[in-house]
Amino acid sequence: MLSKWIILFFIGSLPFGQDVIGDGLYEEGLIDFLQENYKTSTTLGYTMARDTMYLRIDRIDGQVKGIYTNYSLPLPDGVDPSTHLYQNGSSNGINCEHVWPQSLYEGGEPIKSDMHALRPCKNNVNSARNNKPFDESTDTQTITWYWQNSQTSNIPSSNIDEYSENHESYFEPREDRKGDIARTMFYFYTMYSEVADDDFFEGQKEVLKTWHEQDPANEDEITRTWGIAGYQQNKPNPFILDATLVERAYFYDGILIGDLNEDGLLNILDLVMLVNIILYDEDGSPAADVNGDGVYNVLDVVMLANIILSQN
Repeated sequence: MLSKWIILFFIGSLPFGQDVIGDGLYEEGLIDFLQENYKTSTTLGYTMARDTMYLRIDRIDGQVKGIYTNYSLPLPDGVDPSTHLYQNGSSNGINCEHVWPQSLYEGGEPIKSDMHALRPCKNNVNSARNNKPFDESTDTQTITWYWQNSQTSNIPSSNIDEYSENHESYFEPREDRKGDIARTMFYFYTMYSEVADDDFFEGQKEVLKTWHEQDPANEDEITRTWGIAGYQQNKPNPFILDATLVERAYFYDGILIGDLNEDGLLNILDLVMLVNIILYDEDGSPAADVNGDGVYNVLDVVMLANIILSQN
């Protein structure tokens, strides 16, 4: 009974509505819509974009942090941002990570300068990731673990989720940045699919979808994408603003996971129906198994609630 009231209280705290991008569109129709409405044709040029990212987008309380390690360096006013952070190329410097590697697409501008696909990164970790795809690394197969200013070949005994992991064949970001990385990758492939490596995307899109669902966009990520949009024709990364886009664009099979009332939206009405299925042992549709583990339980409620909250 207590769990019932906890769930109901949780539902009562959720906002009712959400914005849906490309309402009623799926697969190629949705991808075309996203390209037409969210693909920028104007960037700042690579040098200016990189400096702007450091100074105007990712400098918080005077510090710039690496995406994979949370390693930070101070960035004062009155210096060249890229030169200052690079630290003459030392392993303790910060440079610019192209989340979708430059070697895996054809073309220059505006792709290279699109800040939605750029992130500050500790120099040595950027080199370690190189052009590897993203994936989960079994701890025993991880070559090197990275967190802040440390790296180790031993499995960490504490704070293990804070580490990014470098495997011989792929790279695993730290837990609380996996969703950020996933939404960047879906953005890049959607906007630049005509020049992006198809095999590179297809080989990792399943794990990226999982990361997107498990680590939904938060206010910091939303603020960041709108900050970038201010320099790029007011066009944000739509995958940050609407959590349903990943499934609707690339995984749609006629069932929108979580859409229990089949209205094409994910909102509190679906959450109420999911809770009823769980509390009263009602038969549910495949859309009720939000986390894909084959059962309906509170974990599905939490994941669906996170998706809904990320839209508001």
